Amino acid sequence: CREATVCAASMAELRVSTDDEATYSVDEALEAMPLGRLHLGVFCACGFAWMVDGMEVLLLAFVGPALRCEWGVTDYQAASMTTIVFAGMSVGAVTWGWVADTYGRKASLLVSTSIILVAGASCAFAQSFAFLLVGRLVVGFGVSGAHVAFSLLVEWMPPRYRGRMGIALCVWWSVGAVAEATLARIIMPWLGWRYLLGASALPAVLLLCAGPWIPESPRYYVSRGRQAEAQVSLEMAAISCGVTLPCGKLADRSATSNETAKASDLFSPELRRLTVSQWGLWFAAAFTYYGCVLITTELLAADRCEYAAPSGDAPAPSACRALTVSDYNANIVATTGELPGIAVTFLLIDRLGRKRTIGGEAMVMAVAMLLVIPCVSDSFQTTMLFVMRGAADGLFQAAYVYTSEVYPSSIRGLGLGWCASLSRLGGMITPFVAQVLSQVSVLAALAVYALAAVALAAIAFTLEIETAGRPMFADVEELRAELATIHRRTHLLEDSWHEIESPPEPDFGDALSPADAPAASKDTTRETLVYPEGLEGR
Repeated sequence: CREATVCAASMAELRVSTDDEATYSVDEALEAMPLGRLHLGVFCACGFAWMVDGMEVLLLAFVGPALRCEWGVTDYQAASMTTIVFAGMSVGAVTWGWVADTYGRKASLLVSTSIILVAGASCAFAQSFAFLLVGRLVVGFGVSGAHVAFSLLVEWMPPRYRGRMGIALCVWWSVGAVAEATLARIIMPWLGWRYLLGASALPAVLLLCAGPWIPESPRYYVSRGRQAEAQVSLEMAAISCGVTLPCGKLADRSATSNETAKASDLFSPELRRLTVSQWGLWFAAAFTYYGCVLITTELLAADRCEYAAPSGDAPAPSACRALTVSDYNANIVATTGELPGIAVTFLLIDRLGRKRTIGGEAMVMAVAMLLVIPCVSDSFQTTMLFVMRGAADGLFQAAYVYTSEVYPSSIRGLGLGWCASLSRLGGMITPFVAQVLSQVSVLAALAVYALAAVALAAIAFTLEIETAGRPMFADVEELRAELATIHRRTHLLEDSWHEIESPPEPDFGDALSPADAPAASKDTTRETLVYPEGLEGR
């Protein structure tokens, strides 16, 4: 009995010790939660940020043609206005990524939204093209902070919902684009572009009003070594969802947390290929998507196939032609194509994986672009523009999901920021294809976009890591270890393939000793082998 009592006491001490040492990760804590009020609030707040971004970007497609008529700007000037917006985005994307990793996702999001509101409203009072350019430059700097909203959302989502909720967030972008096209249809024919600029900045007010209730990401807290604040945020989330956290406490990652986000991490030997492939992916995605947005309006305004004008009455490519009501309606239909594109991406991204979803949609976009070239009918052109816009938007949003998952928490904002910056570089170049080259040759412009889409598909299919269904990396070392494992596996496969292609020569070294090896001798007529006595048969 005494031995049984001692044994029971020892087991109790063991259970207490085990409970005291039990820990859980952020992924495990979030996985224990269903989608609740907190997740819905984060989704709506981040969605408004994306809606503002979508409205400000599509706005460029309507202001350019209007300024050609009112201020007499040239094609190059109209393209430069689009380019300067993306120049501001390119600088801002890296800036807001650094701010998000250093001071928090929430602070970065709200400050960038404030800049959008002030600069966007001031553009409505522009009295010169130069003032308008400066105002749109500042708007672009603020709009580039929208990618932080994506990081905030996916960092709050349970892993089983992360990919689909990331794609669902992109619906807000498309809603913003459709809302902008609808506002242009209502405002532009009667009030003009100034009122459209002012109305497009108003949704930013709603996001700023919701600011006090937006929770900070627990992954950001962990990455900065602020375990207590991360624990409190997860406990509040669990209470709002009506569940309890796993037993124990949040794992202390003090050895790897509080890392300072450094650009050098993105270019370390293990991450260099990943970073370059992400930059190429985002550059091509932005180049083609924004090209689709801009060239839709240019095709409708030019009416090269004379769908809207009688034969012989079509305006010259360089003439001022204001968009008609039917042009606005067709633009709304083409923009609405982004919504089915998001729906298809939502259904495929977890079934096919991130890589194949991006690559497949890029190929669909390339085909749709080429089918726009022949003059078949007005309805056929609108349908192809519809498909083109849907595929372009779907793959761009899938790229957001992939990049936000593949980079660890400590450098996620910086990694996304650099990718967004490269995407804006693509946005800076694309106006000169969509708004300038298309005036010379629509065939050449669409062919350029189709080739870019094929290159995008090639990059997507050859990405190193498939992130679907796996936990997010907590730190850079975890990512490096995973990439090192993939590289070793790849080298082993390559070596095995080379062995299959070129089998080694038979080795008789075990059968013949050096002393028994055949000796070569030559005579004047032929080369013969002279074997030691008794080894001729061997």
